[in-house]
Amino acid sequence: MEGTDHSGTWVGHMNSSPRALSGLPVVETIGDPDVIVIGAGIAGLTSAALLATTGRKVLVLEGIHYPGGCASSYEKDGAVFDVGATTFSGIAPGQPLRALFDIIGEFDALLPADPPMGVSMNARTLHRSPDRFSWYEQVRDHFGQDQRAFWDELRHFSDAAYGMLTAVRHLPPLTPLEALADLRSLQPAVLRHLPHVLSPIASRIQRHGLSDPEFRRFIDAQLLITSQASSSHIPFLAGALGLTYPDYPVFSVAGGMIAYARFLEERLHSAGGYVEYLQRVVAVTRESGGWSVRTARGTVYTSPVVVSSVPIFNLPAIFDGEAANYFRRIVRRIESSGVTLWGAFTVYALVESELVKEVPINLQVILPHALEYCGSSTLFCSFSHPADARRAPDGYRALTISTHIRRDHPALLQRGEQRKAWKAYAAAEVEVALRSHVPELREFRFSRIQCGTPTTFEKYTGRLDGLVGGLPLDRRLFPFRFPSPKTPFEGVYLCGDTIFPGQGLPGVTLGALALYNRFRMMDE
Repeated sequence: MEGTDHSGTWVGHMNSSPRALSGLPVVETIGDPDVIVIGAGIAGLTSAALLATTGRKVLVLEGIHYPGGCASSYEKDGAVFDVGATTFSGIAPGQPLRALFDIIGEFDALLPADPPMGVSMNARTLHRSPDRFSWYEQVRDHFGQDQRAFWDELRHFSDAAYGMLTAVRHLPPLTPLEALADLRSLQPAVLRHLPHVLSPIASRIQRHGLSDPEFRRFIDAQLLITSQASSSHIPFLAGALGLTYPDYPVFSVAGGMIAYARFLEERLHSAGGYVEYLQRVVAVTRESGGWSVRTARGTVYTSPVVVSSVPIFNLPAIFDGEAANYFRRIVRRIESSGVTLWGAFTVYALVESELVKEVPINLQVILPHALEYCGSSTLFCSFSHPADARRAPDGYRALTISTHIRRDHPALLQRGEQRKAWKAYAAAEVEVALRSHVPELREFRFSRIQCGTPTTFEKYTGRLDGLVGGLPLDRRLFPFRFPSPKTPFEGVYLCGDTIFPGQGLPGVTLGALALYNRFRMMDE
């Protein structure tokens, strides 16, 4: 990953290995696995750790030399930077990570984010927190209109929906009988919302008489980071969960997100599973009794079950025959739907602790206009926790900034010095935007920076075109046209942020739990 110091001098590449942070023992690989999981990102490791608890021998194949995928961390300049501006949420009772930890054991390397999130807009920073009454007052003062009924509706639905999503046995239901069984488990609080659960969030905003265009812009910016689309296209089902996640406890991972990936890997090892690194899967073919999986190093593995956690866009090139055609049809359906698929422009920086002491750990900045160099009008900043001495040198905090960039942005076609210059200008524009539009950052400056683009993400994570954030939870796809975790091919399953139920740590964890429940039902 290329970088620049504050003056714009390029200083090299990301070459530090996060494996040095692990300290995990060497474990012998397993022969004749019952399940092969492709990819050691969060979705793949979570699925593998859960399936290993069922007594299955699980082998994970990962193309690079460390786990976590696009939700990992790397070490540079004495600091640990999260690859993406990540929030750790979904741990409250009834939520997906709580259900996960009840099965595989507790993850305790968590530092509370207080407040969970800040949103800076029009030269004022609002603090999202579980104190709903404080939030009601802040948004009323900022937008001049009482919004309590709108936010109450979102929260009441989210409370019930999380409980329902972790309780149903079939997610998504694949047959009428499964759908009927799931309907019987719905709580009255969820049933009350069924008439509008698939209508766009925008219709609920109008229903509550919230007509201020600035409020709509405020909501759209938050939905972009949680659901990858706007209120006109996000159904209430997905939008309510995305807009209310700061109402629940949010944490920072001590040591960076790599520590959570290593926890999942350790849980897998303790259940008898194993991860093989530097084994990028290049071909999956059907053979008698199961599937043959070949890696770029020429190693061949066989198993009756393959679980792919890599993006759906990568699969036509990995599978062959009818399976490849099946995945091509899904990709064509997505690309013809009209939804925008996003990459990210990221800035990784060390910042002086004193200059950011008043800023929430997670901060979204909604700009009055689009940035010239990458085209986005919102930034998401994730600072290392002030109590996390492992993340940055004394007196500094590690910062990851992420902003959306279209996959067809002209700058992504540039190479060499032209690309380096564009990245330097784009990073400088981000720094100026933060100083100009966040009151608490008037004196803010980067001490040392590096930048990432979709090309960087494709290089280090293998995601085709560097697409991140998962599929948009857009009504044109979600929920009924979203790729299903169950394929028509016996023994082939999917998980991850491009598979139902979608993106984010709670989303991919929920998908892994659904896969685990399906395997348990097969064992009954």
